[in-house]
Amino acid sequence: MLSKSCLDLWKEESQQLGIVTFCKDLDLALGGSGVPIGQITEFCGPPGSGKTQLCIQLSVSTQIPPELGGLGGKTMYFDTNFGFTPQRLEEMATGCVQHCRKLVDLHRKGLAYAVKDFTVDRLLEGVYYKHVQQCPELLNGIDSLELLLKSKEKVKLIVLDSISYLIRNNIENTMERIRIGYTILTKLHALSNQYKCAVIITNDVTTRFNPNDPNSSMVVPALGESHSHRINQRVILGPSSNDEPGTIVASIGKSLLRPSATVKFQVTEAGIRRFRKK
Repeated sequence: MLSKSCLDLWKEESQQLGIVTFCKDLDLALGGSGVPIGQITEFCGPPGSGKTQLCIQLSVSTQIPPELGGLGGKTMYFDTNFGFTPQRLEEMATGCVQHCRKLVDLHRKGLAYAVKDFTVDRLLEGVYYKHVQQCPELLNGIDSLELLLKSKEKVKLIVLDSISYLIRNNIENTMERIRIGYTILTKLHALSNQYKCAVIITNDVTTRFNPNDPNSSMVVPALGESHSHRINQRVILGPSSNDEPGTIVASIGKSLLRPSATVKFQVTEAGIRRFRKK
């Protein structure tokens, strides 16, 4: 019953790698080595704020060989609003392959074997894709994924892009939305813990009006407060108004691992990259 101490748990967590975003500042803000496994991380923001771009980048990064600090795993990508495109995945996969091979050539020639079969085609094959339009479809998809994980398939990232689009466009009743959302996140949380994988969900924003002041409003994450209790980490995304096009501001709104932080990153043709002022 008392088989583990907090020291044991700390050692386990400190040795566990995350999934890199290709932006070092964002990786540090997310937990030190990127998106942590065993947790649900939410990217929240308006359209065009980089949510899907991050999901696609992480689908690629998950597959980086362990010899280079990656997980060498695969991705299950649930798409609800056709935001995913194979062409964008191919562009980011190309950027990742080029980066890893350059890293080996310049600094780790002894690891050339690790990138021998690390190709764009292999990265594309490592992303399982399913479009879902109804909540029962998603729940069935999660059950099928569990069977896949039980068969020892090395899925290390589960993406749901976007949970709010699926729920808000299918369910009108508020209590039913809460119930279905709770069921989805509970299933995903159980899989992330049992099979040591990361879960990424995306969420939209909505306008909340002050009932005591009709002229007062604020932009908040969709799906309400009850939803926020089921996620472990929330990252608020938005375009930067003072920097070059493609620059995104990421604010850590909730985290189990790090204090609040705000960082910038850029969305380039090759993928997510560290912000660099010209």
